[in-house]
Amino acid sequence: MNRASTMKSKEQQLLENYLKGTLPENRKKLVEEFYEMESQRTTQWDTHLMGKKEEVKNRIKPRPISSKTTRRLPLVNIAASLLLALAVSYILYASLHKSPALEMVEKTTSFGQTSTIQLEDGSIIWLNAGSTVSYPKHFPSGSRQVTLLGEAFFEVQPDASRPFVVSTPMMTTTVLGTSFNIAAYHRDPTAITVSTGKVLVQQTTAASSSQTKKEMILYPNEQAILEDSDSPMAKASVNAERYSSWRNEEYFLDQMTMGTLAGTLERRFGVRFIFHDEQLKNCQLSGRVKKQSLSALMELLATTLAIEYKIEGKKVHLYGHNC
Repeated sequence: MNRASTMKSKEQQLLENYLKGTLPENRKKLVEEFYEMESQRTTQWDTHLMGKKEEVKNRIKPRPISSKTTRRLPLVNIAASLLLALAVSYILYASLHKSPALEMVEKTTSFGQTSTIQLEDGSIIWLNAGSTVSYPKHFPSGSRQVTLLGEAFFEVQPDASRPFVVSTPMMTTTVLGTSFNIAAYHRDPTAITVSTGKVLVQQTTAASSSQTKKEMILYPNEQAILEDSDSPMAKASVNAERYSSWRNEEYFLDQMTMGTLAGTLERRFGVRFIFHDEQLKNCQLSGRVKKQSLSALMELLATTLAIEYKIEGKKVHLYGHNC
């Protein structure tokens, strides 16, 4: 029971015992002295509490006074005084001790843009292109909650008393102190890859209400992947470096299709790929591509796949029939 509830129940019990006449003489005298004091004195409020007093007064609406009035007995007056004191003290306590609303911060990167964010606890977020992350400006005691749509790499400062929780549309990741990458772009599979430490991953969507929402613990170089909301979550052993190399504008292509790579490059360079032959999307690529311009990268891809391309402003046209 919290302090406000305890205070309320004690005053209620005191009033009930007084009205029943079961209070000892010393307690009865105390109640009557309290009534006399409340009737005569003017309470001095400090500046902060004055605002709260006005709030209380506004909540207590006056009732119309009946034309027929009768003289109240002192006992009723005492009861009314105690009830009013109880209401005022309870409302004031609740007002002064209620938790303030969290001030949220939202960061968004457009296509062709990445960002590095340092949180108040010292944790760092590398936000990939076309992504949004939101978090409290000041973390409350007990937890550190972050919401992500898109892709980000997290380097979390250890704090056993405040787990770090990242929520995406289909999964929730809970850590104490570690580094990991989350890819959760709209319409793409959600993948969580651990570089250091360990994380708890929980599926937050299910194909039906009867389907169990899976959870698993990931260690370094392990990945949890969820294709869509109707699929079960799966675990795989991977090279974690390949999934966070985008921070250095490098790409590991491990049998990656041209269609998947095009989506990555669209976010990286802020362009749109147009396939003039849909079969080109299925062409597979392997290797490591280091930081370079879009035109230099397209030259490399064209040579590797034996295709043609044309860059027109923010559009990249791809032509060809065979990979």
